[in-house]
Amino acid sequence: MAEIDAADVRNAESTRRWLSSRQDLWGASANSDALIETLTSFCQLAGKSPDEMVDDCLKPGKTGETLMLRTRARRQYMDLIEQFEASSQSRAHGNVARSFLIHNGIAMNPSILP
Repeated sequence: MAEIDAADVRNAESTRRWLSSRQDLWGASANSDALIETLTSFCQLAGKSPDEMVDDCLKPGKTGETLMLRTRARRQYMDLIEQFEASSQSRAHGNVARSFLIHNGIAMNPSILP
C-alpha cells in the first residue's frame, strides 16, 4: 500500500462527507486540521485510505441500490479503534475514528470505560 498522507485523507470522498456532516451539525468550527491528522494516523495504522475503510464495511445489496453492513469488517475496525486508543492513550482519538465511520453510515459503539 502506498504512503497515506494528510492531503490524500483530506481529499477522500468519505472524508469530505464526514466533514460536511460535522459542519451541518455543529458549524464550521467543528472541523479542524487536528481531525485530519488524527484520521491520517488511524488510516496509517489500518493501512487503508478512508474510502477503502468505508468500502470494507459497506457492500452493495442484491439490487445494488442499497448498501449492506459487513459486520465482520465493522468488528475488525472496532478492534482497531481500541488498539488506536491504547497506542495514543486517547479516547478522543478513538472517537475521531468512530465519528468518521459513523458519518459514513457505519454504526460504531465504544467499549465501556472502566
